[in-house]
Amino acid sequence: MQWTPAQPAFVALLNAFIEFTDPVYIVGGVVRDFLLGRTDKLNDLDVVVKADANAVARRAADRLGWAYYPLDAERDVARLVFTASRAPLVCDVAAMRGGDLETDLQARDFTVNAMALRWRRDCASELIDPGAGRSDLSTRLLRRMTPWSLAEDPVRLLRAVRLAVQLDFAIEEATLTQMLRLGDALRLVSAERIRDELWKMLALSEPDRALEMLREFHFLHIVLPEVAQMEDVAQSAPHDVDVYRHTLRAVRYAVALRDWLLGERAIEHTPAGATLAAALAPYRSRLRQTLLEIVAAERRLVDWLVWFALWHDAGKPATRTVDQTAEGSLRYRFLGHEEVGARLAGQRMEALKFSRHEIALLQAVTRLHMRPHHLHAAFGDQPLSRRACYRFFRDASQSVYGSAAHADVGVATVLLALADYQAIFAEAPPDWTAYVRHAVDLIQFGLGPDGLEEVRKPLVDGRMLMHYFKLEPGRQVGELLEQLREAQAAGEIKTPEEGLALAAELLAGSR
Repeated sequence: MQWTPAQPAFVALLNAFIEFTDPVYIVGGVVRDFLLGRTDKLNDLDVVVKADANAVARRAADRLGWAYYPLDAERDVARLVFTASRAPLVCDVAAMRGGDLETDLQARDFTVNAMALRWRRDCASELIDPGAGRSDLSTRLLRRMTPWSLAEDPVRLLRAVRLAVQLDFAIEEATLTQMLRLGDALRLVSAERIRDELWKMLALSEPDRALEMLREFHFLHIVLPEVAQMEDVAQSAPHDVDVYRHTLRAVRYAVALRDWLLGERAIEHTPAGATLAAALAPYRSRLRQTLLEIVAAERRLVDWLVWFALWHDAGKPATRTVDQTAEGSLRYRFLGHEEVGARLAGQRMEALKFSRHEIALLQAVTRLHMRPHHLHAAFGDQPLSRRACYRFFRDASQSVYGSAAHADVGVATVLLALADYQAIFAEAPPDWTAYVRHAVDLIQFGLGPDGLEEVRKPLVDGRMLMHYFKLEPGRQVGELLEQLREAQAAGEIKTPEEGLALAAELLAGSR
């Protein structure tokens, strides 16, 4: 058995380490994934050395051109980052806990993560496995490393859920029993660590399974109480499930769309998916380019699609009202749930220490998620007007950026709406083809050359208005500019002269 990372930069780094200290061990998920045959996405390594991890890491970084960051001086942990590659490579280097490898491995969370490979020049071959993790891999079992592993660090309760779903492993009975008993200890975990585990969990290919496990284990009401409150909140037809189960459906559709956009999954195996894929195919490259943008802290916009789906109806439990129809059946209404949901989402994201920009983004999409539905209903079989498209992107962008020039918020909202609309129905929506056409109208306006891009180059600017009409800077100029932008977006003005003529009409009408 021999292991060598496919990335030459990792090989060079590990070889450098053993020049400065020996032995050097690769530990954790890399070893687990190697034994499982999963080596295609290796972008980060965890390494342990006997001592002086920061000194060793700094010397290797200096020699090879990696960036060096001291992560934890007390525990002697460093991080190295290499950006001169197709994807950034990360290596965390730590001193052995307890001074020897076996003590270090005993302090880890689960047996499948408590294995090590000793590195010798150019490859590793010696496996150290004190907890029989390799045997647990063969039986697909997630087992705590020691009876005190979970109590020592309660965030491992969330990690157990994530790994069980990620690896499709069963949780060993004693481990599960202890997890159920320790649930309240999650309240002691820092918000940042809960956030990071939830982020990894929702980035999985089946985050709905992870959410269901959180609910079944009674963890959901601790880490995401607003989501837990959606359970048993009934809805009227055409909904056929409660708000929580509708949300899980929306999450599944959002994941499928996310993975299709990234080229990791096909959605054409259903008629609804085939319709959507065919309609979005001409815009796939531009969509991917927009969605791969980093929102904050290496968190990409494309990965936020799942969070948008998770939170889009968070305001429904607080806004539900019930009345009777003329036929005597109950009808449920959720007036204002978008605004309430945006507020709740903002509060939870703030508690989880997400950035201000991320919070504003989630709130904007939550607040606007019904807008594509309303536009579809209003325009019926007709294409959306350019004016309606412009107003949609303007309102989406202004709530995050303070201007109408950005397409990303509106595009993300459209993609959420596609997932949400499918999730309303047990089968494909009856008017799905028309709905997809309207979604494409919005996407084409947001990303196409003759839509929002054209409006970013105004025919008339504020200086021209003030010069021609002897106006002072202020609110009046701003309002005029917005009316001209909207007219330009609608195709009603096409030259600066036409813009100035319209401004003159608008000024005359306001006097």
